[in-house]
Amino acid sequence: MITTRLQPFHTFTIMFVFLLGTSLIFGTPRLVEDTWLVDLISLVPSCALLMFYTYLIVAGKSTDLYSLLYETWGRFLGRLLILGYTVYFLYIASRNIRDMIELIKTTLLANTPEELLILLFSFLIAYASSGGLPTIGRIAIPISSMVILFFVILAVLLGVSGSVDTERLLPLLSKGISPVLNATWNSTIWFPYGEIVVFLVFLNGLGEPRQFRKLGLASMICSCIVLTFSSLLQICTLGKENMRFSVFALLDAARQINIADFITRMDALVAFIIFFSVLLKCSIFLYAGTKGAAYVFKKSYTKFSLPCAILIGGYSILVTDNYAEHVEEGLKYVIFWLHIPMQLAIPVATLLLVWIRNLKGEEL
Repeated sequence: MITTRLQPFHTFTIMFVFLLGTSLIFGTPRLVEDTWLVDLISLVPSCALLMFYTYLIVAGKSTDLYSLLYETWGRFLGRLLILGYTVYFLYIASRNIRDMIELIKTTLLANTPEELLILLFSFLIAYASSGGLPTIGRIAIPISSMVILFFVILAVLLGVSGSVDTERLLPLLSKGISPVLNATWNSTIWFPYGEIVVFLVFLNGLGEPRQFRKLGLASMICSCIVLTFSSLLQICTLGKENMRFSVFALLDAARQINIADFITRMDALVAFIIFFSVLLKCSIFLYAGTKGAAYVFKKSYTKFSLPCAILIGGYSILVTDNYAEHVEEGLKYVIFWLHIPMQLAIPVATLLLVWIRNLKGEEL
């Protein structure tokens, strides 16, 4: 169990960078024209989901998610659910690795074998996760600074190069509010905001539930601002139609920068920023997965760091046959078959069971 708690600022920056992560690549469904409205509307139910998570831990009188599941569901079902969350976290980490590798191969290292890239990345996240929250907290601060600085520089350079046209935002809600609301429910609540459920695994290392709630809400608001700004920047630069058919819209927007034929090709900078963000996000998922394996098999989590890192690295190659299938699977099947059950259904069922036991006077 974790005994050393992070400073509040470290906790905030970890959650802030985590929520950005791959969201900078696939934050909002591209089929919706007014993507920036989806980002804004999703903030309200996402904050409500976070408040529900903290209430669940308090009501269950536990210090973390795994302890709550074990104490509420019993020895057999509790271990089974913990193992399920372990596989879930590791699977999502493997998908994030696939996203990052495709991005790197597209922009920086097109001729480098993806097996080599995945192997090196697996060693990096294994090293970061084996150091626990203190190590992850230290790398979150420079990464968050780089992300903010990058967006400021990108906006200024796009403005100076004359690539930004605010008229491309029009017309607003040309197909009505229904597509925006559907995209909010079908995607953005669960990715990225719902993935914050992973922090319940080591909540006792992040602070008291009330403090975690405040920091979590602050990180959600800040990440929403960045993601909304990113969507606005992409629309104003590329236009709504071009965004629909762009694989990496933010990269394509950065490629529009051309100042006197001297400052160009800023897409490489975007790739580096996303690389470090995904590095932190995968480290958190790996750390949560190894903590689950340690809880079930009664061993130190550090013994699982490297094997699990290599496992998710290898599975990132096998997860889908091609990248188009990978994106479709993530936006359709993963949402309904993994995210909603793990982020909503099981927590709600756990809370109902906690209430029932409290009504019967049983001590959890």
